[in-house]
Amino acid sequence: MNTQKLTAYLMMATAMVTVGSTIVASKLMTEMPVFVAAFMRFLIASPVLVGIVWFTGKRLPRLSRREWKTLFAQAGFGSVGYSVLMISGLSFTQASDASVVAGALPAVAALLSIVVLRERLSKWTMLAVVFATVGVCVVNWSGSTTVGASGARWTGNALVLSAIACEALFLLLNKTIKTPIDPLVVAATMSVLSLALCAVPALLQWARASEPIFTARAVGAAVYYALVPTVLGFHLWYQGSSKVSGAEASLFSAVYPIAGLLLSADLLGEIIETRHWIGIGITVLGMAAGSLSFRKSPEAASHSA
Repeated sequence: MNTQKLTAYLMMATAMVTVGSTIVASKLMTEMPVFVAAFMRFLIASPVLVGIVWFTGKRLPRLSRREWKTLFAQAGFGSVGYSVLMISGLSFTQASDASVVAGALPAVAALLSIVVLRERLSKWTMLAVVFATVGVCVVNWSGSTTVGASGARWTGNALVLSAIACEALFLLLNKTIKTPIDPLVVAATMSVLSLALCAVPALLQWARASEPIFTARAVGAAVYYALVPTVLGFHLWYQGSSKVSGAEASLFSAVYPIAGLLLSADLLGEIIETRHWIGIGITVLGMAAGSLSFRKSPEAASHSA
């Protein structure tokens, strides 16, 4: 293995660890109203990303009206929708549960591609969907006799799965934009549009709050989310994935749910149960199966969360 490829692997692995850490950050951000939390993330990330774009001399190309609508849809679903649904879900379920559910991203994207891109699924992709479905079902199993706790888990995990669907929709919509756009410019544009979309609901939530809505942990988590996964993680992923094949890059997405699971135990003190290990194992097998479909398409994978 040459040094360049090893460096690319390390970049992608580190990037996916930061993405996995967003689950922990989102759990801490549940101490704030959801739109306020999302607004803080984009408020901090936007000037940093725009500044980097300006410094590097990259510019947003001229786009058609349809492409602008697609960008707004991506911001609404993949950025705002993902953040709001993930934070909402984590107010009902554990970060360890959410980590396993997040591993279903490739399978959810494959299913949505049937509708959005009218693609046909390969046998490997269909197998990945089956594995992901089983993995999500396993993590929802609970030996608890408390009906309320079990119901809250199902509700939370359903919201997390909806967040993953929003992220998958973001990735698919990106394929419909024909004008070449630099990934860094896309990230900055998404952040600014998301900030605008969050502004009004965040202001309403803040105005209606009857008690203080900011805690040191939640604000710290929002700052971390904005600067580390959104900016640094994005940079590392695209630098690394640009130097390897799509199959190689897609395999590293398995680091995302594993990192989220381990960080949930380490930073939040959550207990990792047998169902989590089984669920994560099945989900990762699904990711591995799905990566085989990239053999016919060497295009590098992408991630926005």
